[in-house]
Amino acid sequence: MNTAASSDVDIARALSRRLSGLEPDSEPGAAASSPYLRFAQTATDQAPQPTKPAEAADDEPLNDFTRWDEFLAWSLNKVRSSAAFAVDPQGFVIGSSGNVPEDGFEGTGAELSYVMSQADAMDPEMGSLRSVSLEFTNRRLSGFRSEVTDGEGFVIAFIDAEGFSDLTRDQIARQLEHSFSVLL
Repeated sequence: MNTAASSDVDIARALSRRLSGLEPDSEPGAAASSPYLRFAQTATDQAPQPTKPAEAADDEPLNDFTRWDEFLAWSLNKVRSSAAFAVDPQGFVIGSSGNVPEDGFEGTGAELSYVMSQADAMDPEMGSLRSVSLEFTNRRLSGFRSEVTDGEGFVIAFIDAEGFSDLTRDQIARQLEHSFSVLL
């Protein structure tokens, strides 16, 4: 192993000149005269291909749900949440599952729809808001919008979920699109 004292100014100067390209007589790939190891340049013609997740959203079999509570119970398992609810484009809760409070999620659903519509207005160049996660002192509320009909966004929301990945969101949205005509 080559070592050099950190106080060797001549070696540091030579290394600095070589790294910054100020040393014209040194050829690329030439052996270094310093005790530091020089790595050869490697050129890659292609960017590395991203690895496909083990289970892509398109590979999962679709279920034939006929009720919102069935669909939402299935969704709860996907995101490991304590409760879930669906909100129509007008802000009305149309289904719920899990640990639903006595008064339901009516107020929460309407407010979540409002928050998401306001977020859309922040910067139109960013596009439509896809999902939101709100962390309160005692709870977490996460939701995403799925446009299953001509631009109308139905919100699927989860209470106390740790959040969800893009893959999970896409799986749930795909299942909703598949079952939507029966659920309505």
